[in-house]
Amino acid sequence: MTANARNRNRRGEGGRLRAELVAAASRLLETLDGQESLSLRAVARAAGIAPQSVYLHFADRQELLTAVYEVRFAELRAALSVASSADGTTRLTEICRAYCEYGLRNPGHYRVLFGTAGTPGWEPADARMPGLPLFRLLAETAESCGSADPTATATCLWAAMHGLITLRQDRPSFPWLDLDILLDTLVSAHLAAARK
Repeated sequence: MTANARNRNRRGEGGRLRAELVAAASRLLETLDGQESLSLRAVARAAGIAPQSVYLHFADRQELLTAVYEVRFAELRAALSVASSADGTTRLTEICRAYCEYGLRNPGHYRVLFGTAGTPGWEPADARMPGLPLFRLLAETAESCGSADPTATATCLWAAMHGLITLRQDRPSFPWLDLDILLDTLVSAHLAAARK
């Protein structure tokens, strides 16, 4: 047993250990240099269990990583659900704001999603990419705003939002304008270009 051993689950609570393993892996990914640094042994140690117990829930590291990304993308998807406006442009701005606020409020989780996913060793087939529905939401909303190429608009918005999040975290001393001003400018500019 490890130094921070956990109490055994009661009968019928096996799913709790799975959730604890996902949480432990996520916490480790927030601090490691990329997902290739994550080991099942380190996850087991962080969860306070014997290494072989991980295999009761995950066949390998990739399966555990997939579970981590699914949980984190579900959180991000829930954060974006606050966008409720019927007006397409307002809705797109709300989605972008919710996305950026999630990334700024949860820097570790955001880093797990976009600093580790897709790196060598974890390259799921398109159907298994947990972030794809979020990208589709951006594209569909851009299309409802009249974008002639909603995929290009969504890609540019996503890249720009990622830049805003990472730059605001990495360069906090820069005299940043209010996030709402930047997002209104961003959405307006991309939609104007996409409607030409």
